[in-house]
Amino acid sequence: MDQYILENILSRLPPKDLYTCQRVCKYWYSIISNIISSPFSILITSPTAVLNYNACLSNEDVEKAWKKVPKPGGMHTKYIRLIGSYNGLICLRYEDYNMALWNPCTGLFKTVKNNFQIDYPFCGFGPNSSTAAGGYVIVLGCKYFVRIGVMNDKLGQYVWKSIQHNKDYVYRESIGVLVNGNLHWPACWGIRKKVILYNLDEGKLEEFKGPDKQETTNFRIGNFKGNLCATFKDGRMFEIWVMKDYRVEESWMWLYNIEGFVLHDALVPLGFLKNGDIIIEVDRRFIARYSFAYKTAKVLRFLRGTKSSAVSFVETLAKPNI
Repeated sequence: MDQYILENILSRLPPKDLYTCQRVCKYWYSIISNIISSPFSILITSPTAVLNYNACLSNEDVEKAWKKVPKPGGMHTKYIRLIGSYNGLICLRYEDYNMALWNPCTGLFKTVKNNFQIDYPFCGFGPNSSTAAGGYVIVLGCKYFVRIGVMNDKLGQYVWKSIQHNKDYVYRESIGVLVNGNLHWPACWGIRKKVILYNLDEGKLEEFKGPDKQETTNFRIGNFKGNLCATFKDGRMFEIWVMKDYRVEESWMWLYNIEGFVLHDALVPLGFLKNGDIIIEVDRRFIARYSFAYKTAKVLRFLRGTKSSAVSFVETLAKPNI
């Protein structure tokens, strides 16, 4: 069978079946390893459904690339807020403010108790690299303090602590971007663009300057091939800048322009495809794929108002142990 046809067929299988098919022969193992390592998926939550977009099928019919995913444990709550993703696991929050670690590929989930019953403009989820025991860290951020949930192996549950920060930042509502082992969020202080980070090794908040562009403070950040990147509007187009050397403020450099979104204010980078195209969330109104080569955009999915949110993740069989 032609390699392209076989890869196209196998790419439509869920991760659980892909790992089983790897045992067929070395040829299949090589093809499936490439499928597993290269693409990412986009998860969207809305009041009516949870949808998963498979980047493997991004060149096929757009509707076929989306599939409906059962909510964790058959939950019936209408409101689900995404906190973040790491290693194939999704951290999300319910209407009652409790949370869950969930693998949408296997359906396995674990509930995380939370008594922090207020809304927060920024949040994040990542590995607990401060101890050899591992586990995960959940970050919920407000204007003047941040709540951190760290897994305590002895207690078998998350222990919450608060970190004060006194500067009067304006935070953009966003999900933390994991780069170089730290979580990052966009913020501004007056006309200054700042990137706020939570140092997962040392368990503290830090900051550094964003791109040196004075025209706007309304910017968003993402991950470009392992480097921190930023998007913001400049006139009639958006610019993408990348931080070439991590935390070296002078290393911010222009990378691309994105055209055709004149009437929009914010683009959130969700991921880059093999051919160089980018998947973006536009004003929390829709998900689009943009081609830098042809300077064209294709809408992949419309979002259902401010109650919808999106996050990118890599499909794995990781267990949501807490």
